[in-house]
Amino acid sequence: MKCVAVLSSLCIRISFFLILSQLSFAETVIKQLPMYGNKDRSQNQKLIAQDNEFIANATRTFGTREHASEGYVERGFNHYSNNKFDKSMSLFNQAWLLNPENPYVYLGFGLLLNKEERFCEAYEMFKLANKKGLIENGFLADYAYTTSQCAILKTESERQVLYTLSNNLHEMATQTSNKRLLAYIYHSWAKSWFLQENFVKTKEMIEQSKRLGGAIDDSLLKALREKKQL
Repeated sequence: MKCVAVLSSLCIRISFFLILSQLSFAETVIKQLPMYGNKDRSQNQKLIAQDNEFIANATRTFGTREHASEGYVERGFNHYSNNKFDKSMSLFNQAWLLNPENPYVYLGFGLLLNKEERFCEAYEMFKLANKKGLIENGFLADYAYTTSQCAILKTESERQVLYTLSNNLHEMATQTSNKRLLAYIYHSWAKSWFLQENFVKTKEMIEQSKRLGGAIDDSLLKALREKKQL
């Protein structure tokens, strides 16, 4: 009987450990999703307390929630540049908690989703960034190309709408006198035209980029050769 009691106690401890491990894993997964998975946090008292404490501490440090959000976004991009993508996502999520109107938060989410080739989710984040005021030329080019990457995953009718949007965004992006940036934009547009299977336009954009000193991705040139377009 004593042996049975010991085994029963051990099973309970193991079960409790497994439950805690599962909860910890679930929390880790949520932290690696944009906007914490976009779940309603207002009904979870533990999360409310954690969020309020974090926001209060960050606000005291930076002066305002908006400045704190900017600081966390900057740290997020630093970690992104150093390929520390998990830490980057955590920081973008914290920046989002501080100020969900910060457009650079959604830019960060979009870049991370692109890394995972989740192009339509990245497109939605870039769309939010644009809606919240981000209109920088380089961003518009990235938004445009991601739109084309998402388009190829859609139905024919949806695809054409997204391709049109992509070309319009690229056109808007070209409104700059910065030659280096313009070379990047034309290169982005060349990749987009390739996805649209318009190889004439692809080559036109490549030449535009090269005239401005742009370097062309070997992968794009290889893809054109495979299509017998070079």
